[in-house]
Amino acid sequence: MQAGFDFWFTFKNILWAMCSLLFIACEKNITLDLPAPKPYLVVYGIVEPDSLIKVSISRNSAYFDPVDFNTVLNLLDNQATVIASCLDSAGNTVLDTLRPLQPNHYIIQFWTFFNYVGNTIRGTHNKSYTLRILHPDHEIVATTLVPPASRIDSLWSRTRAYLKKQADPSAVLSKRDSEVVQLYYRYRDPQVLGNRVRVFTKLNGELQWSSAFNSVYDDQFFNGQSIDFVLPRGKEAYLFNDSTTFDEFGLFRVGDTINIKWASIDRTGFLFWRSLAQSAGGSGGPFGAQPTVTTNLKALRGGALGLWAGYGSVHYRYIVPR
Repeated sequence: MQAGFDFWFTFKNILWAMCSLLFIACEKNITLDLPAPKPYLVVYGIVEPDSLIKVSISRNSAYFDPVDFNTVLNLLDNQATVIASCLDSAGNTVLDTLRPLQPNHYIIQFWTFFNYVGNTIRGTHNKSYTLRILHPDHEIVATTLVPPASRIDSLWSRTRAYLKKQADPSAVLSKRDSEVVQLYYRYRDPQVLGNRVRVFTKLNGELQWSSAFNSVYDDQFFNGQSIDFVLPRGKEAYLFNDSTTFDEFGLFRVGDTINIKWASIDRTGFLFWRSLAQSAGGSGGPFGAQPTVTTNLKALRGGALGLWAGYGSVHYRYIVPR
C-alpha cells in the first residue's frame, strides 16, 4: 500500500514538473506600444456657502505613468484664465476672475491641489454658479447648483465592545474594544424625491477633510423616511497614518472631537462621485471595458475631465463620550 502511494506521489511530482516546463517554454514577453493619450484638462472646482471658490486645473497623464506627489505637482496647469459668475439679488451678472496661486500657496486636499482661488464670490444655498476656463489649448464651461441645506437629525456612537456583545453575548472583549467606536447618524428625508448628499469627516487637529469609499447617498430607496446609518472615518485620514490597524478602519476613538461636513449636492455631482467610485473599484485595468465617469464640464475646445461641484454644506461637531 505504501509503495503504491510512493509511486503515485512521485508520478504526480514528475507530471507537475513537466507541465511547469511546458508553460515556461511557452512564455513570451510582450511589449505594448501604447499611443499617447488625448490631452485633457482635469478640473475640480468647489463652491460652497460662505467660502471663496477653489479650482484645481491639471493635465491628464498616460495610464502607466507614475502617480506620486511630485508627478501630481508637475501636472498642474497655471496657463488658464478662470472666471466664475452668478446672478445677484437684482438679477445682474457678477463676475469673479480667479487668481492663480504659486506652488507654495496651493490649497492642498490630500492628492488635490487647488491652484486657483476666487476673490469676491462666495457660495449661497439654492443658487447657481457658472465656471468658464480659457486656456491656450482648451475652452471649458460648466454650471452647478449649491442646493438647499440638508440636515442630520442626530449623532451618536457605540463602542466596539458594545457592538460585539450585541452580536455575541459570550464574546471575549479586549481593553481596546472599549476605546474605539463606530459613529452613527439619523437622517429624516423630506417628502420630495431627489435629495443627495456627500459626507466628510475630520478630527480636531487635522487640516483636511476626508471621505469614505462610498461618500455619496441619495434618497431613491428611503424617500420621506427616517434612517439610521453608519458614518465611517474618511479613508484619506489613513494615507499617511500607520497607527491604525485594518480592523479599526473607519472607527473613531473615545474622546475624539469629530467634525462632520454634510453637503447636499445636485444630481450631476452625485452621479460623478458614484461613477468615479465604481470605476476605481472595478474598471478591469487597461484591458477591461473603460467606465464612463459623469461630468458637467463641457469642452467647447480641447477636452475636459472632472467636476464643477456645488456643495450645500452644513457643519456638525461630535465629541465621543468617555
